[in-house]
Amino acid sequence: MAVLGMSMTLATAAACSSSEPPSVEGTPERTVAPFSGPSGLERESEETARAVVAEQQRLAAEAEAARIAAEAAAAESARLAAVAEAARQERLRAAEAAEEAAAAAQRESAERADDEYVGGDLEFRCSEGTATVEECFGPGSDLNGNGVADINEEPPNSGQTQYEYLCDPDSPAYAPEYC
Repeated sequence: MAVLGMSMTLATAAACSSSEPPSVEGTPERTVAPFSGPSGLERESEETARAVVAEQQRLAAEAEAARIAAEAAAAESARLAAVAEAARQERLRAAEAAEEAAAAAQRESAERADDEYVGGDLEFRCSEGTATVEECFGPGSDLNGNGVADINEEPPNSGQTQYEYLCDPDSPAYAPEYC
């Protein structure tokens, strides 16, 4: 109430003042044109649309960056695969070269051995397995008939060692040259 009383006092004091009130006659009347701009809702809607477009652009930029990163990773993977394949090919070439060198050395060694030693027909047949055990190792070497030289084996049903069997004059395989 105090504020109301004070404003009345001011209004009364203004009315009682000795100065004249300002004249209104010389001032042209102002006409206010109706507001033709966007309303507050239109501005808010426009700002929301701008924010949505900005977010879509940001997401599109992120997607593009991810695509570029994926392409770069794929290119790096392909490069590493090519390097690995080249290394594998080099290892294969090195292994083949080593095998060829070993084979050449073996051929050369065999050629030298052939030049130094000349074997007989029986030796060749024994090494090829076409000669009998007794031809290769002498009479009585295959006492049990299994095709294997029976060194230090007992002859069948004799109770003697092979040496005793070959050196016994009553033995059918008697070979005095081994005694």
